[in-house]
Amino acid sequence: MNDSQKHWDDKYRKNPKLNLFSEFLPATEKYLPRSGDCVDIAGGNGRNALWFAEKGYSTSVIDLSGVALDQAREASHSIGVELECIQWDVEKNLLPLERKWDIALITLFLDRNLLMQIPRFLNTSGILLFAHPTKKNLERHENPSLRFLLEDSEIFELAESLDLMKIEHIDEGWRTSGRHEAWMVCKKMPS
Repeated sequence: MNDSQKHWDDKYRKNPKLNLFSEFLPATEKYLPRSGDCVDIAGGNGRNALWFAEKGYSTSVIDLSGVALDQAREASHSIGVELECIQWDVEKNLLPLERKWDIALITLFLDRNLLMQIPRFLNTSGILLFAHPTKKNLERHENPSLRFLLEDSEIFELAESLDLMKIEHIDEGWRTSGRHEAWMVCKKMPS
């Protein structure tokens, strides 16, 4: 077990509470296909993955923490939905190379390299959903700290750098959650 895995296992062990799904999901639901395979990348204990599973999507959650994934699995059983839990270090290995999804979700996890690689893991017409706090968030909140935040307006540059992706929605601002977040929805175009 590496230090990062131990850190996240300890964090989820100390606070097993399943938070409410991100407000980003219902706000961008109109861009989603009616069905398909979804992956919640670095999805912790499954708060967002469960939202997709309850909507009928074939849903996977990928996280480094086995403790978080056990909590996600337990939560899925308690509400009667299927959830594939994959323990995987996306910072070292990106995503499983043999897999492709119709929807890829990343919230509150910033890895610019991984973000740029997401089109490789999407089927044609697949949707990338990305929501993350910007530096402006520090005006009201100490966390996430500076090194884990997007630059203000950086989301627009990142969107332009994504290969084969058409921007469906992009903005940043103060959200109902109280965080200043950048939101992006992109669709993979045929190559």
